[in-house]
Amino acid sequence: MSKYPKFFVAKNPMAAPDSVYILHAQKPRFLAKLESNAFEVVDDIDTMVDYYKGNSDKVQGLFRAMEKWYVAYKVYENGRVHGKN
Repeated sequence: MSKYPKFFVAKNPMAAPDSVYILHAQKPRFLAKLESNAFEVVDDIDTMVDYYKGNSDKVQGLFRAMEKWYVAYKVYENGRVHGKN
């Protein structure tokens, strides 16, 4: 694989059984945690503000893309759990 997927889901049931993390693996790289139906950046590997040169619209667009991706992931996951796929 020459290019990593944009997003990865990460869970650690031993350390935080109810927590869901999303890793954005392409620049700007960061780790976000799902908190009360919203994502919070817990590790800003590449500073998003610097990467987008202060353009907050691009940062917000990245978060909207992550939210849409996560919703699609949950739909797919729920279908697999119930034997639909």
